[in-house]
Amino acid sequence: MASQPKGRDIDAFRAAHDKSFIVPKRIRDGLAALGESWEYEVEFIKRCQLDNTSFAAYREQFKDFYLELSGKSPKRIWAGTKAFANKLRERAT
Repeated sequence: MASQPKGRDIDAFRAAHDKSFIVPKRIRDGLAALGESWEYEVEFIKRCQLDNTSFAAYREQFKDFYLELSGKSPKRIWAGTKAFANKLRERAT
C-alpha cells in the first residue's frame, strides 16, 4: 500500500496565514525591490501588495527606511536602503 503524501508543515501555514510573518516579509521584499531609490508611501504600500491598516501596524519596525516631510500636505518617503534614506534625510533639511 502506497503511503499518503504528507500535508503542509507549520512553516507553510505561517507563510500563508500569519500576518506577523507575511506583512514584514512583503515590506522587506518591497525595500529590496526599491534598492537605491525612493517612492511615496502610497506607492510603496501598493508595491508591497498590502492594505493601509496592515502596513501601518508594522511600519514602525522599518523606521530607518522612511522619512517624513512636513509642510502643507505632509508626506512619508520610503527608501530601499537605510543608507539611501539617510542621504534623503540630509537633503530634506
